[in-house]
Amino acid sequence: MTSPASEPKASHKTFDREGYHKAAARTLASLHQVIPPAELTRFSNRPTAEVEALQEQVAQVIPAGNIVGLVLGGLIRVRGRTLPAEQAKSDVTALLRGIEMLPRHILPSTLYGTFFVGPAAVLAGYQKILALAGKDPESAFPDGLWQFYLEFALREDSARHTNETTYFHSANAEYDLHLAPVDQLAAWVCAVSQVYFQYDDLLYNEWRERVYLNLLEQAAEAAQQSRVLAFRQLPQAWATQRPYRRGHDATPDENYAVYRRRRFDKFLQNRLDALPVAQKNWVQETYAARLEQELEAYQRQMTILATLDPDRYRENRLPLPLWQTRIGLIFQDCYYLLPACHTDALGQPLLFETRLADSNGQVLQTSLKGELLDQAGRLLQTDRTGRVYEAEGGRTRGYLHPVPFQAVRRHVAAIFQHHRVNGSSRPPVAQLDRQLIHIRRNEQERARKAIQNPLTRQELAALKCAPVLINWTEQASNQPLAYIRQGKRGIGDHALTIFRTDTSFVFDQSHIFFDGTWGMALAEVLTNEAVAWAVYFNELPALEPAPHLPYSLRLAPEPALAKLSHSVFVEVSAENTDIDLKALYALRKLLSKRHPDLKMVNTVNDLLLLFRCYFGQFYRPSTEIEDALFELRALNTAAATEVYELINEMLARSQASNPSIMIPMDASAVSPRERLCPTTFRNPFNQLWAKYESASTALGHYKQQQTAAAWAMFNEERYSLLVQLDHFGQLLRAHKRVALEGESTSLATMKLMAHLPDSLLSLLDQIPRRIDVLNEVIKGEEVFSNVGRVARGSSLARFISAKDDNENKTLVWGFLTDDRDVLHLSLRDFRPHVAALQQLGKIDLAEMMLKHYLDSFAQGFNQFVARLLDILDATATHTSHGVTP
Repeated sequence: MTSPASEPKASHKTFDREGYHKAAARTLASLHQVIPPAELTRFSNRPTAEVEALQEQVAQVIPAGNIVGLVLGGLIRVRGRTLPAEQAKSDVTALLRGIEMLPRHILPSTLYGTFFVGPAAVLAGYQKILALAGKDPESAFPDGLWQFYLEFALREDSARHTNETTYFHSANAEYDLHLAPVDQLAAWVCAVSQVYFQYDDLLYNEWRERVYLNLLEQAAEAAQQSRVLAFRQLPQAWATQRPYRRGHDATPDENYAVYRRRRFDKFLQNRLDALPVAQKNWVQETYAARLEQELEAYQRQMTILATLDPDRYRENRLPLPLWQTRIGLIFQDCYYLLPACHTDALGQPLLFETRLADSNGQVLQTSLKGELLDQAGRLLQTDRTGRVYEAEGGRTRGYLHPVPFQAVRRHVAAIFQHHRVNGSSRPPVAQLDRQLIHIRRNEQERARKAIQNPLTRQELAALKCAPVLINWTEQASNQPLAYIRQGKRGIGDHALTIFRTDTSFVFDQSHIFFDGTWGMALAEVLTNEAVAWAVYFNELPALEPAPHLPYSLRLAPEPALAKLSHSVFVEVSAENTDIDLKALYALRKLLSKRHPDLKMVNTVNDLLLLFRCYFGQFYRPSTEIEDALFELRALNTAAATEVYELINEMLARSQASNPSIMIPMDASAVSPRERLCPTTFRNPFNQLWAKYESASTALGHYKQQQTAAAWAMFNEERYSLLVQLDHFGQLLRAHKRVALEGESTSLATMKLMAHLPDSLLSLLDQIPRRIDVLNEVIKGEEVFSNVGRVARGSSLARFISAKDDNENKTLVWGFLTDDRDVLHLSLRDFRPHVAALQQLGKIDLAEMMLKHYLDSFAQGFNQFVARLLDILDATATHTSHGVTP
């Protein structure tokens, strides 16, 4: 439920402003010493005044002294504008090391936090250093800035998002399955093995669809056909048709990836044929060029066939050869590893002539160095799809196959039998995983070096070969996802853990490998594949267990690890499904009807965000919470008093604040490698809620008085409210467009706001000319992540979003609308009082507070929607004499 570690106490030293300015001055002097500003104008191609301003900004953001100058000098010595591979990573690591050496009390907590160095500020400063040196940022961040940031700043266990599917359980009734537990688990193992082999193809589909849809939209606009039915809302049109399983029209030789590609080809061709020849040729030529330039890098960036290797400052993604990959099983708290590929009885991989199931195979060899060899000793390599080729020359030698389903069933049966029959002699419960998962990632390298037992080190190396773990311990589904994911889940180096509950399967995904929407898509694909295997296994007779257990890991505890610092993040979580979506959909229609421009504030997320901006101002704790706080204060201990004051301070601050909300936005439609673009929104319309309340009050007065004067007053207040809603929507839309286009504020956005009053036009200046990912991350206090409505027929049910390692992110909101039109709300709370209450043994009070907070949000939102509907739908009912007819 929560991390067992308490949050470290902050230093009692206050911010040393003078010390900070001295450090910044030393850094600026170092920059001048490396190269004077006048000479930097030649490298940066910027005027002297701008160069001097950039140097001052760098010194203020990264006051790390000589190290900053050394980094700048190193960049200047690189010829040309393109950086060598890994240069940016080594530079940022050096800068982080320099910041870490400074006394903490001279660093502004707004940039670097209280307890650990946040990399966002350092990365932002490094971008300015690149500008000074005249280097191309594209070459510094070849996988996009967000991917680079993830590996430095979303490392901790809390930086995973989680979703849930229910189809595997509901399919039992749909297909009248009576599947033994052995075959249920075997179905999931087979699904994971298949996905390992198909993952590049799945990524190819994702990349191809996004690129083609974006090119089609551009071509249609160029041909002035964007309003034609075939080209309207192309991403949404494909989303309604996109399959997540093989349909009845699939051919026997089509796997899911091939079947989906065929379905998209049909969708695509119809629209290509509708374009003029010139635009059609442009789409195909541009796509071909991007395919050659981008696809391989994107697949390498996003593959789950990799393990994370943590060092002090970042996660290093190390590729896993397909023949070495394993599928991890956690059964009754014991770990087992199954091969993902077809092997012989001794575990040696088999090489097949073709990809066909009936192909002939031969045994390959493995060297002591972990190399793959043929029978003549020639060095072989494999790609991520299973093709085996000679390391020298690249000649294809054959193909790997997924592990046979019969072998999987026998391996799983052996595990079940061993635990059923042997009881006390079964492998001991793993404990090292719990130790490591609660140690901060920047301490992991030191922690693992402290492990002395050679067997344990060997087991950890083997565990890193499992990109996916399946925890078969059944959990109660009525818990929040944030608590379900606290089950055994490896050591934090892998991409995905799958948990089983009594009604669903839960997918816990590292943000380094998955964004919210792609993670949900893969969860749906895996679930459907597992169901297909389950249906097949239902017709098969039981098998004898394998004579030997799969490789089991003891993962014995290591006493030396107790000395290392544990995770600083303690959380509670709550969920809610009370939002009235029918009323919300009705409001969206009425908003557009009453004010055509209000289509801009006419999404579910916009209205939720609008309400969140004001919710804290009128939220009040329940009587039950107030009584619990009174009892806490009555303990009359120093610790209890401190926590009581901390909670009161938190409540007062939340009532007075206008939260800075970070909204992760899907940027992959324009550039798949960019993945996400965060934009931070703080509502500048302080009077909007007052306008809403005035309109509501005026409507009440009119209903009582039924006079023309009261109606005129209400009509005026309603119009004033609609104008404010229009302004809110316009500003929010401008933020979104800048974020998603990734470019300077466009002419279209300028036109969009051209009709706004002068008092509002000044807000345009607050919208950045270009979204600075790192600046947005630094500013955000809360995460507000809405993954939208799931595809028709999907069984996705719940979602929680990830939290970055920035301690300033205290609340993480997640929203998902399922296929039954139920809006699932989730809220993860990392505010300081949570850790304080846990340390006091009062974590249940933190849970009660959050549950009431989220329930009040849902209830208040429903009341807001209902009242807004009344305001917009109101019509005059009085007569000329003020009497209702």
